Amino acid sequence: MPESRRAQSRAGQHRRGHAGDAIARRIAESGPIPFTGFMEAALYAPQGGYYTSGRQTWGPGGDYITSLDVSPVFARTLGRQLAECWELLGSPSSFELVEAGAGRGWLSMGMLEYVKGACPGLYDALAVKLVELGGPPEAAMPEKVSWHRSLDELKPAHAAFVISNELIDSFPVHRVKFTGGELKELFVDFNGESFFEKEGSLSDAALAGYFQRAGVEPFEGMTTEVNLEAGRWIRKASALFSRGFAVTIDYGAPARELYSPERRGSLHCHFRHTLNDNPFANIGEQDITSHVDFTTLAMDGMDAGLPVTGFTTQKNFLLGLGILEELKTPASLGVEGVDEVNFNRALGALISPGGMGDTFKVLVQHKGMERPRLRGFSFKDKTRSLKLP
Repeated sequence: MPESRRAQSRAGQHRRGHAGDAIARRIAESGPIPFTGFMEAALYAPQGGYYTSGRQTWGPGGDYITSLDVSPVFARTLGRQLAECWELLGSPSSFELVEAGAGRGWLSMGMLEYVKGACPGLYDALAVKLVELGGPPEAAMPEKVSWHRSLDELKPAHAAFVISNELIDSFPVHRVKFTGGELKELFVDFNGESFFEKEGSLSDAALAGYFQRAGVEPFEGMTTEVNLEAGRWIRKASALFSRGFAVTIDYGAPARELYSPERRGSLHCHFRHTLNDNPFANIGEQDITSHVDFTTLAMDGMDAGLPVTGFTTQKNFLLGLGILEELKTPASLGVEGVDEVNFNRALGALISPGGMGDTFKVLVQHKGMERPRLRGFSFKDKTRSLKLP
């Protein structure tokens, strides 16, 4: 562990919380645990977990801002892609929109609002399934919307569009280190006052061949994260439909970029709109995330019957879908035009180079049809960067 993280760990113990205390007791009883166990408890423990505590996690009053907080245009633009996918499937009379990690439901509600006006046939065909561990929000939802706590609660559909936005980055990850020509796992231990990492043998056999499969050559001192849950999740998503699409929007990169020597892992934590790299502080009160390995996610989807439709940045995807058509002309250059200017500025943030527009990526996979050409990839498709076999 870097000295900076070790020092932060000591400084953050007074904010251990219920989840941290439970983890400390578990380690005292059973010994060091993989980082997956620590992260799962910190985020999802029934009592004191970050996502299960009921506290506000997103928006100005939370810990981070999502694309949905930036502008409602994000959801409406994705509604265009939903409509095109439905038409490519032959406009089935029954079509499911499944949003995993739905949070407040804003993404699906924005897409639903768009298709209600632009594609009434699709609106009539849609059944919206929102999947969120924390349950539904207090706000009333249309009758065609149902809430579920897990994908396991859903029955397979004939045709569906499964979408997740900033979900996979929150899955518990393994921490690994390549040292002395060997891949080791970093476990979480507790000395009575603070948590710390220690090396050990791999806890999951799937870790051993992970980098080789992704086309990555580990280097001495390489310390990073491996998200095995992402593959398990995409296999579950594939089982939800016979024909349709799976859309993943998240921050991440192709494997060879994500695991390059220029990077030293991607684990980071969000706490009250600040960013840090210390998961052992503010346990249960801060988000813990890591960047998505889109190469392996794509291959896992392919193994589950989901070939890649396309891969690109959020900027390219939204531009391909015509997001610039949403720009508003200010009523004037004075006070009367402020609302339009602010609207356009927020829209621009979604596609900003070097910002959200490039950091977030979009991976679409299809099932039950030949590879279609989607409008979202008409601006620039970067599938080749995944270096798929």
